[in-house]
Amino acid sequence: MSVVDRAGGPDGMTAAGREGLWLTLASAAAVTLLDAVFLELQRGFFTGGFLARDSATAPLDRVVFALGSLALDAVCAGLGVLVALAIASGLRWGRVARRCLALLLGAGPLALASLVEYQMLARLGDAFDLHLMFDLVGRRPAEILAVSSTQLLVPLAAMVAAVVLVVYGLHRLNRRAPQDVRLSPGWRGLLAWMALALALTAATTVSRATSEVQDNGLRRKASGQAVGAFVTLVSDVDRDGHGLLSRPADPAPWDARVYPYARDIPGNGIDEDGIGGDLPAGAGDTAVATTPTFAQTPPVVVVMLETFRADLIGAREGSREITPELNRLAREGASATRAYSHNGYTVQSRFHLFTGGLTRQPGSGTLLDDFRRNGYQTAYFSAQDESFGGRAFAIGANEADVFYDARQDRARRYTTFTTAGSLGVSSEVVLERVSSFLATRSDQQPLFLYVNFYDTHFPYWHEQLEALVDSTRVPQAAIVEGRAADVQRMYRNAAANVDRAVGRLRQLVRERVGPDAAFIVLADHGESLFDDGFLGHGYVLNDVQTRIPVIAAGLALDLCEPFGQADIRAAIVTALASPAVGRRPSLRACPGRSVFQYLGTVDRPRQIAFVSAQRRLIYDFRDDRVQVNQGRWQPTRDLDAPLRREWLDLVHHWERLRLPGATAQESS
Repeated sequence: MSVVDRAGGPDGMTAAGREGLWLTLASAAAVTLLDAVFLELQRGFFTGGFLARDSATAPLDRVVFALGSLALDAVCAGLGVLVALAIASGLRWGRVARRCLALLLGAGPLALASLVEYQMLARLGDAFDLHLMFDLVGRRPAEILAVSSTQLLVPLAAMVAAVVLVVYGLHRLNRRAPQDVRLSPGWRGLLAWMALALALTAATTVSRATSEVQDNGLRRKASGQAVGAFVTLVSDVDRDGHGLLSRPADPAPWDARVYPYARDIPGNGIDEDGIGGDLPAGAGDTAVATTPTFAQTPPVVVVMLETFRADLIGAREGSREITPELNRLAREGASATRAYSHNGYTVQSRFHLFTGGLTRQPGSGTLLDDFRRNGYQTAYFSAQDESFGGRAFAIGANEADVFYDARQDRARRYTTFTTAGSLGVSSEVVLERVSSFLATRSDQQPLFLYVNFYDTHFPYWHEQLEALVDSTRVPQAAIVEGRAADVQRMYRNAAANVDRAVGRLRQLVRERVGPDAAFIVLADHGESLFDDGFLGHGYVLNDVQTRIPVIAAGLALDLCEPFGQADIRAAIVTALASPAVGRRPSLRACPGRSVFQYLGTVDRPRQIAFVSAQRRLIYDFRDDRVQVNQGRWQPTRDLDAPLRREWLDLVHHWERLRLPGATAQESS
């Protein structure tokens, strides 16, 4: 760096170097302290706790973490300080304004990122994974903003106001403060920062690569994520997309054939994905089933309830039943106690139900095709935008004989935004559309009717809902853990409204189609309402987010519990192919059976699991660890022989699902 005084003469590098260094250290120290507070509040990183993973409870671990945190923050803050000094020099700002700007640009972006993440985790729980959510919404920033706009509005407005005030304040300060010396960072300053940044990056990378404790803490910092992304990029020597700090780690950094999530070719002697050894030969060779001819053709109605927890069935709010209509349907037929979503996310759940599988198989068609091939008129009504999910999860809904979704009533939506992932209309609007269709349809063909209700989705309230069991309303911005009881009451009231809509739908079908219609009601997934420390769905594999209600009446479904959504298509087709009219559904317990679950996508899951009546076994790809029934996470290298066999069965099941043409059973 060169330093120029008011007279324009050189002042050497000493003053500039000293000022840049202490400004960088001050910025880094402030951010390190802030991150340490947040890490302890969010995860008990320094004190540990029940089932805490890789905490810095030892004094040496704390010291090493503090030094690594300071180093990473110095790398990022130093760049901000460098930019600030260049701006101040160009504007001819004096010492006080220059230093304030340097501290602002050095610490401000990192502190803001940490604050936003802390606020998000405080609302959603520390299992929330923004990268996972970004993948699940099709990598569309608009979808993230549509969901989180209310929570982000206040901090964003505050940030804009703060920036305006700071800039104005610095301008006023500069007019009053003496312009004693002007520091101008040039290419020498940039080179000095680069040398320091590379040295600190190398040191922290070694620390993270050799210590799970240090990596667990440093990767949760904004500076750790930024520097980690750079390290991963430059260390990906075999160009397979995975570098030194990737999660999951690259099992073979010098071999481009072996990398996380690679498709493991059975029996070739190479473990392409680096998990559990080579997949045994002969896996996944199963023929695609054909649609049988139906022996009976009653009207069939399938109702998908959005974000509807299994524990709502039979529950009460005070003295009132929350789901009297669904309870009545269950008494007429059967209600599952161990039914699960495979993924806990809407578009995947819909895909699994209609395709009868976890992956798309050529020639297998969908549930809509099954009914069309047997002479049914197919009608599809959804309170959501069915284009959400794109081609990857398309089920041909718009090819039904009659198709309706929320896009046809944008002006009547109750949601604020119209993005594909957030657009929704009320059950009243859907029932109106269904009623008009049923009033005018011809009865020359049997009817398959699919109806989706959306009202129980976040934020669990809108103006068209009535206070059926509770009148509590929590504004969206106030949905935080401290209001958990109120949020749960508001959610249960939304569920009561949806239950009433199901009853009205049954009445419409009885009046206009006939009394012998078969009804199958299920949910796409559950919902955490802070009762397990989280809010939302799709990022934790537990019963609250993945156990769903399945109620059937009027059709002799035969399902073995536990089962998943992908098992229902075959059960419907098999029941209709049987001449046994009027038999009650059979939902029987099969203790040795398991349902496959996953977080993210099947091709690149964060976690996979087998859930049975007795236990849930989860494997986390990112940390290469296994958990059983909410117990402690164990590295796979430490598993005993029986648990290792279970883990290998789970991994091989997932690997078979990804083979071309494979149709591994979704439940086993």
